[in-house]
Amino acid sequence: MGVQGCCEDTCAGWLFPFCSGYNTEVLAPTSVQKIEPKIFLANERTFLHWLHAGVTLYTIAAGILAFASESHSVGAHWYAMALLPISLGFCLYALHLFLWRAEKIKTRVPGRWDDSRGPLMLGSILAGVLFINFVMKCREIRRFNEIMSHEL
Repeated sequence: MGVQGCCEDTCAGWLFPFCSGYNTEVLAPTSVQKIEPKIFLANERTFLHWLHAGVTLYTIAAGILAFASESHSVGAHWYAMALLPISLGFCLYALHLFLWRAEKIKTRVPGRWDDSRGPLMLGSILAGVLFINFVMKCREIRRFNEIMSHEL
């Protein structure tokens, strides 16, 4: 019988399959896995780096909201409002990953302790929002150039 996941019974089990019952094949360890103290610190350092990324995105979104003019920047407001949930997603992902790894470290479960899907998913969403912003800015520049050419 395999080891049960840490969030199998929650609604986030489908979102983070790396900690659900996804990989239930666990070989019985022949000896207790030794955990060095630097592993705990690496887990905390990774948590802080993910939180830093989320707070940085939030700061950028708050700055865009604060400095965008009221009348001519509907796109800026939508862009900032799209960045806010992404920054929250980074912070929630950081917390989830930190707690999941801490549980793996505490129980000394053999196997992989990394997640290859989470960063790919968050990075893809962020890249998509940045691409949409790029397209919106290109359209805005094109409209501005058309207006300027008609005035001449």
